[in-house]
Amino acid sequence: MAFFQQLGATKESIQELLYDTPSQNSYVGIKALKNSDVLTAVSIIAGDIARFPIIKKDSDGNIVQDEKLNYLMNVKSTERTTAHMWKFAMAVNAILCGNGYSRILRDPVSKEPLEYEFYPPSAVSIESDDNFESYHYMFYPPNGNRQIKCEAEDVIHWKFFTTDTIYGRSPLLSLTDEINLQDSGIATLLKFFRDGFSSGILKMQGAQLSPEARKKTRTEFEKSREGSTGGSPIVLDSTMEYTPLEVDTNVLGLINSNNYSTAQIAKCLRVPAHKLAVTNPNQSIKQLNEDYILNDLPYYFNAITSEHQLKMFDDKERREFALEFDTRSVTGMNPEEALKLYNGGVITGDQALMYMGKSPTGDEDMQRRKSSLNYIWADIAEKYQLENKGERKGGDDENEDGTKTKDDNDSTTSIGG
Repeated sequence: MAFFQQLGATKESIQELLYDTPSQNSYVGIKALKNSDVLTAVSIIAGDIARFPIIKKDSDGNIVQDEKLNYLMNVKSTERTTAHMWKFAMAVNAILCGNGYSRILRDPVSKEPLEYEFYPPSAVSIESDDNFESYHYMFYPPNGNRQIKCEAEDVIHWKFFTTDTIYGRSPLLSLTDEINLQDSGIATLLKFFRDGFSSGILKMQGAQLSPEARKKTRTEFEKSREGSTGGSPIVLDSTMEYTPLEVDTNVLGLINSNNYSTAQIAKCLRVPAHKLAVTNPNQSIKQLNEDYILNDLPYYFNAITSEHQLKMFDDKERREFALEFDTRSVTGMNPEEALKLYNGGVITGDQALMYMGKSPTGDEDMQRRKSSLNYIWADIAEKYQLENKGERKGGDDENEDGTKTKDDNDSTTSIGG
């Protein structure tokens, strides 16, 4: 696989391009959770990925009961943790670091997946001997005494954003300026209240100080105030005059009420801004939540299900079945809507149960569609009207021999006799 390289690029810059080596001022990895907005957004996304079960469907969209898959994906994924915690940890690492890794432990005979073995991104590397025409994963267990080589088909690799189909990139790489701006504003507020509004100008009366003397005087003055809190008195001798600087509180108010960085974090991670306490007056909370589940979460859901379909199904199963996150507990039809479709003959009884988020019964009668005698097809209705119209106009009856007779009240003779 070839990568474009700018002129004059060094080996270090190429490594940073390929592997997203974080710079000193970037916010990637666990340290990004120090920012409360990032922590909230990541926990919302990872929590939704973990709480919605993954189900198996056939090509017609019907749910297929698969006990082994349900147990592995929704009950117990690893030897020591639940499926919820495994999916949560995988999602957190895929967002913060760009990649989430787990080994697939298979049955030696049937090769069916039995469980996953989670590894942090720092304990996994992707290696290739032929310029990434093919590649494999190297896992380094915590004991450090060995390393495990795994082919791609035996590794679950979650990545939500990639430019080369091999490495995932964290969306937090684009938020450096926004988080820096937010942190600078918070630091300004902290300094303002910590110093007790006492920043000011210190004058030495009757003295002409050299630059070195001014620096020494400032250092000694700051040292004398070490350990003091807001409101502590300032003690000066007769040679000093201290004048506090006035701070425009409007600037502090602007810093405190600035939601730009929070909104950018929400946008980058595809989380509704109202979940990070940024109001949106144009839509209701219900509309925002529905849009989030229907349009934003699939960005994460589809990346996960496609990875598991590729690694857990064989070629025949991939053509017949698909994995899907079941969001019916939130987006499912209410009973009135499902009953209306069922009574109208649009869906079967079992399908109505599925749309409401309940399991189908499997009853034969629940597999049939209803039909009302009050309705007929439009072309049949038109034919029926034309036939009735002809009878009303002619009023003739046809005999067995093909002749037509008039009504008894008509005085004319029959034709064809």
